[in-house]
Amino acid sequence: MRPDWRDQLHKTREQMPKQDGDIPAPLADVILQAQSSSVLESMNRINQLARMGSLRSAMDEAYDAVQHAPTYLPLHTLMGDLLVQEGRTNDAIAKFTVVAHSYSVRGEVAQATKLLRRIIHISPMDIGARNRLIDQLTARGQLDDAVHEYLEMAAIYYRLAELDMARKTYTTALRLVQQGNASRDWNSHILQRMADIDMQRLDWKQALRVYEQIRTLSPDDDTARRQLIDLNIRMGQVDKALTELENYITHLEGQNKHELTISFLEGLIHDHEDQPLLKRTLAAQLNRAGRTQDAIAILDVLGETLVEKGDKPGALEVINQIILMNPPNVQDYRTLLQQMQNG
Repeated sequence: MRPDWRDQLHKTREQMPKQDGDIPAPLADVILQAQSSSVLESMNRINQLARMGSLRSAMDEAYDAVQHAPTYLPLHTLMGDLLVQEGRTNDAIAKFTVVAHSYSVRGEVAQATKLLRRIIHISPMDIGARNRLIDQLTARGQLDDAVHEYLEMAAIYYRLAELDMARKTYTTALRLVQQGNASRDWNSHILQRMADIDMQRLDWKQALRVYEQIRTLSPDDDTARRQLIDLNIRMGQVDKALTELENYITHLEGQNKHELTISFLEGLIHDHEDQPLLKRTLAAQLNRAGRTQDAIAILDVLGETLVEKGDKPGALEVINQIILMNPPNVQDYRTLLQQMQNG
């Protein structure tokens, strides 16, 4: 009905929210949503005033326009943008929240999601908005994005030192991954965060159970294996620790990772100098790698330490281990073994 209708349509589409993939809004949507050309002209004027820095005048124009089209949500979104520019963050969040809810009620989930992301960008600590965003993402089947938001929320709780809420959030995220079709790569990542919290709370039993899950999911996870052995030693379950160690060594040897086995044992011994069996295991691995002299040097020191502590049976086992390695001076060790047994 007007000669410049093409230009007007172009301007109108610029004012309307983009659809998924930034596809221009269909002409039918423009006609149905805009309600009247005067509203669209008002939005153009609002944008012009805002670009000029006349925010108060732009807001006055917006209030006037909303009288003619109270249900036109792009106009309300524009008002929220003006509030952000004015530094009225709380008012802007309140406006975006209402508009997002309206879009959601209308079934326009994509637009609701975009506005909720805007709120979170403005106020990352807004837990309510993040929960609503997660609900929208889950409803749309965007489970990986929903899991990501759960992790962001858990990180917020963690920074606030609310460890119980952080762990609860991680648990919820893990349940979503396991029940839905989200990427399985999230499992180990989330479990690791849960274990970290358990360790900080000194809940070693719970941490142990979590690390066992990580080990099952990721057998090559060096950190999880180390933590399992470490926790069992701390809890006085040395036999279980050695079983875990033997299983991991078997796993590594099956992949011909002999050097990794040695470095892994050296790291354990650094943390647990008082565990003779770890040193004996390292010596056995060094001997298998052809480093017999290094192995014997470790066992010599260990044997002397055990004798000083009065652990004669332990010292005898160490000497026997050296004899089995058949060093050049093996007869000296046999003599020493006989003297200790007779003494």
